Amino acid sequence: MKTYAYAVIYILIALIAAHILVDDSYQWQVNSISQLGAQAYDKAWIIRSGFIGFGIIILLTGISRIKMNKGYWFREIPIMIYGFAILLSGIFSAEPFLEGVSYSTQEAQLHGVFATVAGFALTLAILMFTFTDVPNIKRIGHFVALVLVTVFSLLFGMLQNFAGIMQRLLWFVGFTWLLYIGFTPALRENVPSAKSSG
Repeated sequence: MKTYAYAVIYILIALIAAHILVDDSYQWQVNSISQLGAQAYDKAWIIRSGFIGFGIIILLTGISRIKMNKGYWFREIPIMIYGFAILLSGIFSAEPFLEGVSYSTQEAQLHGVFATVAGFALTLAILMFTFTDVPNIKRIGHFVALVLVTVFSLLFGMLQNFAGIMQRLLWFVGFTWLLYIGFTPALRENVPSAKSSG
């Protein structure tokens, strides 16, 4: 697999299904995407499987892209960390969006840690592509994604009443960027031709 599109398509299916089937008490404008897979929620398996499958596909795609282009392995590693962190966030679930429901605070804290790691790893990956991608015109797309991810991350923490909206915008930028690098030919190491080596 040379493109991250498969991972994006997979998790989008899970996200759409989870939103369609979610309880009326869930407010997408406020509640996080992670809370679609909250503890003690009977439909949590939908987005949890989305997170786990997304992470697995990201890891497999990253390995494939590194094999195809070993000289730029350092750009794929943060994306793979991002995918692995999302995978773990599907194993350790967030706190419930329903009040009065008992849950494990330790598990919720672990979920928060992995979600934070995923955000930092994705930002680092975009930053690396911003400085290393060619031709230079492609770096504009990476820079725009970097700015948007940073802005929406800050707004997610600042605007609690619109946290759900900000997070969805953040995820939209992240998915769009993964598609952007996936459908753009990857750089290859310069391999001497047979004539030059002869």
